Amino acid sequence: MKPVEVERKTRAGFVDALFLDGQGRFVVVEVKRGTAGVEAVLQLKRYVEALKKELGVDVRGVLVAERLARGARGVLAREGLDFKSVDPKVLSRSRRSARLI
Repeated sequence: MKPVEVERKTRAGFVDALFLDGQGRFVVVEVKRGTAGVEAVLQLKRYVEALKKELGVDVRGVLVAERLARGARGVLAREGLDFKSVDPKVLSRSRRSARLI
């Protein structure tokens, strides 16, 4: 994936990062420390929908966290969003280096 923008402002708030995937689709990445719950999934969904309207194209959403709370996986699947688990040390390094994107 190719980075496009960090902390992009949308009508729904600021997305953590926006990328272009290998097929040229926009990907919203929302990063949470620790356990991501249903509210984080719904937040990501709002960002994806806001960018779909703004850009007029299909937008994917990926939630990144150490763990996913009980019940959140079903909401992710229902909303067509993805989850990627990462080590918290990687998240800490990524936050510092995100300013360079």
